[in-house]
Order: sequence, then structure tokens, then C-alpha cells
Amino acid sequence: MIDRFKNFHAALAILLKDLRSEVRRMYEIFSMFTFALLSIIAFSFSLGPAPSNVLEVIPTSLWVIILFTGIISFTTVFIREMDKGTVDGLRSLPTSAQAILLGKTFYCFIIMGIVELILVPASMVLFNYSFNSSFVLVILIFALGTFNLVLIGSMVSALTMYSESKTILVPLLTFPLIPASLIPSITATMKLAFGANLSLILPELKIMIAFLLAILLASWIMFEFVWLD
Repeated sequence: MIDRFKNFHAALAILLKDLRSEVRRMYEIFSMFTFALLSIIAFSFSLGPAPSNVLEVIPTSLWVIILFTGIISFTTVFIREMDKGTVDGLRSLPTSAQAILLGKTFYCFIIMGIVELILVPASMVLFNYSFNSSFVLVILIFALGTFNLVLIGSMVSALTMYSESKTILVPLLTFPLIPASLIPSITATMKLAFGANLSLILPELKIMIAFLLAILLASWIMFEFVWLD
């Protein structure tokens, strides 16, 4: 019980450290904001004002933008520690490797969540649509889909941080793992835009939860070997 508390405290400390570092420099989140907003504006110009199929197009557009915005964060989550020479300091912490992964994952999740808080309302204004379902379900799908993405991205970032081609390897290794979570996220978002209730998005929700549990288990087992080698 004490060890679990120490691991949770270490994960929280790493999360806060990264957030403080991001607040001081702001260039990562600014670049993510810029990319996300420019992308949704570009989509709005390409589709024209009030397209008839907006509820079919916007879920895919949103999740593609979220994915590529996340890549900006994934390429720095562990690689930044390597470039700054602080990775050995993290290894020396009296905590488990999994706690470090958890802290880094929640950092990415919060950063992407902040971007999505701007991106989704901006898309609703530009495309003149709204989600006709429960607000709680919308938050649940975006949160679960985003957490799946950041967990994969954090693990891939750790795997590639020693590589000379890490900025290329992160997207190359991330993309093959993404569809199992991205496709149900898109489908569930589309259903919510059309006013679906919980029972209608339950199949996608089950897939997303199953994928999350599988990635959590794989990461929990693999990360210790990646981190300590």
C-alpha cells in the first residue's frame, strides 16, 4: 500500500514537473494550438459553408487533427528528457518505471485535452453543428479516445528516444497501433453527433475499453525493460 502511494506521488510529481516546464516555455502547446486551429480552418474552407454532410465528415476530421496534433506531443514526451540530459535523473528516482510512464502519459493527456477544449468548440462554430447527445457521453468518448492515443504515443516515445531518427520513428511506429482505437472513436463521435444514446455507442465503447486494457497491460509489462535497458 505504501509503495503504491509512493508510485502515485512520483507520477504526480513528474506530471507537475512537465506542466511547470510547459508553462515556462509554452512553445509545444502553442504549436499544437496553431496546428489544430489551422487544420480545422482549412477543413472548413475545403468543405464550404454549412456542408450538407457535416455530421458525417466532422468526426473523421476532428480525430485526424487530434491524432496529428498528438504526434507533436509524442515526439517530445521522453525525447525531451534525453535531449536535456535529465533521463538519468528520472531513472534514479526511488519509484517504479510504470509510475514514470503514468506521469508522462497524464501530462500528454492534459496537454491534448486543453487543445481539444479549443478545437471542438471551434469546429462547432465553423461548421455550424452541435452534438445532440448527452454532454457526459461526448466527454467520455473524447477522453477515452485521447487517453488511448497518448498511452500509445508515450510508449513509442520511450522506445525511440535513443534513436537518431526518433522524430521519424515516432509517427511510423504510432500509426500502425492507432486504428484499433481511432476507428471506434470516429464512429462513436459520429453517432453522438446524430443524437445517439449510451446503448447505441456501447459497441464502440467496449472496443475502446478493451483496447485500453490491452495497451495498459502491454505497456505495464514492456516499459520496465525499455526504461531500465
